Amino acid sequence: MIGVRASVKWLLTAVAVLSGVSLAAQVLPGEEGILERGRRLPGEVSVEALVDSVARWGRTEREKVIVLAGWFREYMAIDVGKFLMGGPNGDYRDVLKERKGICGDFTGLFGELCNRLGIENERVEGYVVEDGRERGETCLQTNHVWNAVRVAGEWWHVDMMWAVGALGRDAGGEWMFKRHWNPEYVLTRGEQFLTTHMPADPAWQLTDRPYPMNAFIKGNLADGERGDYYNYMDSITVFRCLPRDERQMLFARRANRFNPRNKEVMAVTYYNEAVFLLNYNRKTRAVLNRAREYFRIAEEYARDLPSVKESIDEGLRNVEALIK
Repeated sequence: MIGVRASVKWLLTAVAVLSGVSLAAQVLPGEEGILERGRRLPGEVSVEALVDSVARWGRTEREKVIVLAGWFREYMAIDVGKFLMGGPNGDYRDVLKERKGICGDFTGLFGELCNRLGIENERVEGYVVEDGRERGETCLQTNHVWNAVRVAGEWWHVDMMWAVGALGRDAGGEWMFKRHWNPEYVLTRGEQFLTTHMPADPAWQLTDRPYPMNAFIKGNLADGERGDYYNYMDSITVFRCLPRDERQMLFARRANRFNPRNKEVMAVTYYNEAVFLLNYNRKTRAVLNRAREYFRIAEEYARDLPSVKESIDEGLRNVEALIK
């Protein structure tokens, strides 16, 4: 099975280049003491113990997020080897034990901790600029993932990986992690954040008049003609109430409609949903016909994606043979 949008592993070269972009920091000077509480927690700790400590030190949802940010600031690092070689997202328990990872690992661990603390959160997939590549080229597929949290009824972006530091090269030219606290990527939203992080689904821009993809590619959101008004809060609420498979496919359709350059999101999502149907359901005619429909949709979008198309074609041949 093709991993769902596995291309997210290509993410990090943008960090070192863009970390100097000025944002309005959301961890305010008066909250530094809350941040320090997280830094004073032990690094080697179980998920349960960390959650208990955060719950004791943080009274509100916002304070709990900031305590977590302090812990990430002190202990989590970007995994240089995984950045260079790639790899699947790690289980949150392993990420906590190793205290390092790349974007999917940070997002998974932070999301699990929020779940246990009763903080509503979602995984946001999107685009960041990569060092040495044109913006248009990087937007052919999503290449980054971060979190959104709902605090006091409002949604905010949290990119813990970008918050804790960046990758750079040492004197010998080798990649290394450089710890540097960037509070502007915790509990943030708005045009300046979207200059570096463009969600694939425009609802997660967290604005009622979303910016167009072309403005992000050009690197100047202010010059883009923004979309018509729509209630992004309602859109997010409806999306979160859907069953898993409908969420996946709605995300893919929205992402492709927002950025038609990204055909992979449709191809991979519908392929994965077809395989999921076949793996976890009795192979009745109705299931087989539905899987065939998904394979055909995936095939349509994979015409120029040879590495993906091969798997899709094989799946389609197999299901058609079963139908006969």
